[in-house]
This record gives sequence, structure tokens and C-alpha cells, in this order.
Amino acid sequence: MMSQPYSNHLYVWDDRFLYITPGITSGITQRHTTTLLVSLDGTGFELGDAAGRRQRYQAALVGRQVARALDSAGSPLLSLNFDPQSYEFHTLSAFLAGQSVRAVILRPDALNAAELDAAGHGTLDKASLFRITTHLVQAISGYSPKRVPMDMRAVYLAQTIKQELPLVSSVSDLAQQVGLSADRLTHLFSENLGLSVKSYILWARMRRAVELIAQQESLANIAHDVGFSDSAHLARTFRQFFGLPPSYVANGMTVHML
Repeated sequence: MMSQPYSNHLYVWDDRFLYITPGITSGITQRHTTTLLVSLDGTGFELGDAAGRRQRYQAALVGRQVARALDSAGSPLLSLNFDPQSYEFHTLSAFLAGQSVRAVILRPDALNAAELDAAGHGTLDKASLFRITTHLVQAISGYSPKRVPMDMRAVYLAQTIKQELPLVSSVSDLAQQVGLSADRLTHLFSENLGLSVKSYILWARMRRAVELIAQQESLANIAHDVGFSDSAHLARTFRQFFGLPPSYVANGMTVHML
């Protein structure tokens, strides 16, 4: 499938991110995304839980805030992650039907070898990259699009939180923007996006940290920008989200903000 081994490429949109790697081993993570993992050479990858139990997959869907370690050492992997702001986050969460991890089967035509090769070398155009994120979901056996009722006030506030960083309005100020009380906003946000406002702000800060790491900012400056007391606190939180130290993203991965 590959002309040459992939290098590490991370593609970040407003409501999703995709990375392709020639092989990766990460510690326990507990992401705020719903994640689709796909082995790109048929070798497979292993997911492990906090109790040390491990299972091998060719493709798997991992739910939000599910603690799992990942091992695809020596085997190329695609990881597609959907933010709670995205449509796919909600339809894939419904598809999981309460399972923490679900093995999935993709249609044989799901993976376009030429496009994956280009994405794995950082040369695929933006439109084709985004199309990969939608086509892979639609290629999951048994998956079907569903109507997702969303209150646009929650979506608006999620976008506002990301756009305001490094500043973050209080919950009361956010609520005032859409004509709600702080308590009602807290309920509305959790009901629509599946996590609290505070949790979403933390996730937005981590996404912002990735962007600044890609710009070769120092950890001390990034910590200050995204609201952490120091770089050590930032590094610990970054590991919890991504299972990797910030230095791996800075030195071992090409980041594309789309």
C-alpha cells in the first residue's frame, strides 16, 4: 500500500484531527474525542486497559474518555478523532451503543492507497484530506447516518471557546451571550456535546497547545498561553490527552493546521 514508509503527520481541523504514523506506542490516554483506529498494513494494533488486559484489532472505534493504551509499533496506523462539536462524534457515539471499544470492519474500498500514501507523506490536498475523514466513517460496516438534534447555542459556544483562547470567558459570561442562566447553560452544553463546559475548555486548550507546539513555541510560553501554572503541568495534561510528551509532537511529527 505504501511507496515508502510513512512519516508522522498530524492534520487538525476545527472539529476533528487525523494522524498517520509508521508506528506508535503510547501510554494510557483518556481523550474527549471519539476515535477510529485503522491498521494500514493488515498487521493490526493492540489496545490495553488500565488493568493490563490487551486485545488486538485491525480497526476499532474507541469511545470518549475511555482509558486505553495503544501499541502499533512497527505497523502503520491511522487515527481519526472527532471533537464533540462534530456531527460524527454523536453518530459514532450512538453506533458504539454504550461499548467502550468496538471492533469494526471497513468496506474493502474504504482506503484509497494513493491518497493514504500522499497523506502519509504530507502531500495530499486539503479537500481530499477532509474527504478521508468523512468517507472512512461511512465505510464502517453497519454504520448509518442519523439525525442529530443539536441546539445551535451549544455549538456556537463551543466555537466561541476555541476562538477566544487564550482568553476564556466565565460560564456566566458565556451564558449571557446566548440568553441563558449559568445553570441552564451548563445543562444545555452537557446535554448537547456530552461533556461539561469546563471539560470542553480543557480540550480546547490542549488543541491550542498542539498548534503552538507546531509553531516551535517554548513549553513555558505555551503553558502561559493556554492557562497552565507551568510547563510541567502542561506536559502532564498533554500526556493524559494524547499519551505522548509534547516533545514528540514538536520533534517527531509534522503538524498541519487546516
